[in-house]
Amino acid sequence: MNLREVIKRINGRLPVELVADHDNVGLIVGNHDDECEKMIIAYELNGKVLAEALKSECNLVVTYHTPLFRPAKSITSSHSNPEPLFEAIRSGINVFTIHTALDVIEDGLNFDLASRLGLKNLQFLSPLKDTLYKIAVFVPNTHVEKVRKAMADAGGGRIGDYSECSFSSEGRGSFMPGEEASPFIGRAGKLENVDEIRLEMVVEKSLAGHVVQEMMNAHPYEEVAYDIYPLLNESANYGFGAVGYLDEPVQLRTFVGKLKEVVRLDFARASHLPDREVKKVALCAGSGVPFYRDAVRNEADVFITGDVKHHDFREAQSRQTVLIDATHQCTESFATEVIYKILNDLFKNKVNVGLSKEGHENTITI
Repeated sequence: MNLREVIKRINGRLPVELVADHDNVGLIVGNHDDECEKMIIAYELNGKVLAEALKSECNLVVTYHTPLFRPAKSITSSHSNPEPLFEAIRSGINVFTIHTALDVIEDGLNFDLASRLGLKNLQFLSPLKDTLYKIAVFVPNTHVEKVRKAMADAGGGRIGDYSECSFSSEGRGSFMPGEEASPFIGRAGKLENVDEIRLEMVVEKSLAGHVVQEMMNAHPYEEVAYDIYPLLNESANYGFGAVGYLDEPVQLRTFVGKLKEVVRLDFARASHLPDREVKKVALCAGSGVPFYRDAVRNEADVFITGDVKHHDFREAQSRQTVLIDATHQCTESFATEVIYKILNDLFKNKVNVGLSKEGHENTITI
């Protein structure tokens, strides 16, 4: 399969374009015209992962973390200190990064971790904003269902657990075809008045282009009249973090013990240790301290994340919500497994998808 088509499919499943404004995701290095028969999933790009890709004759590495987190002024390498990104370019290995596109979907990293901890009734802790458009298109009565179906099949009209959501209202449109026009209705030079339906559908920003294209393909008019409006609504489909409930309340120490077991952590740090039970849990894998206030607003008993600083703990000590640092890396322990499951389902019988055997340890315990 052509790499361009591979990327298109990934973007349709994981909203890489949606999070690209604030995260370095997508195709980091590569040739869109390359053929891709095999890919491997890795937490990060390093020398061992690159060697594994070369040995298995794989020309696409899909990473969770980007190899270009900070802007690079140059990319160089040497035999004594090889730079994986430089070696990937030289070896013809394409590198594609997922990162926060995995964090903001309902079956992504945060909901996966929450499920492993036994949380139920999961919701996004911090739903994304400014990710929605509304498309309004004017369609003759005879083609409303065809256009509606095309837009829905392209991903439009999805609101939470509901799909194919739309609204239609009747009206009357007028137009005069020019001399060079080939109108579906009417004749050149004659003003036409036609009964039409205004069809409206909400669409995620990352899918808007595709939905518009499929709408136009299904529409009978030579020139399609439509409007696109940005919305301020919170998204029901994408967000950071997760919040949910345990089946039964447990003591805080008992819950932390479960957390350490799940993420394979020797010890965790907490802001304070009140003598009370835990029922409502919020979390954000990786570096999610900015979402602690959302956990407080949700009246969560605890908030789990990584990269917690001294002053973050100090602030949390005056709150009811206990702040727990389970480390950046350990809270992301299952990132590659989640990516593998999604992409293996997406490319079944089309591209060979493998999981790197190198794990994702980037520090050494001494």
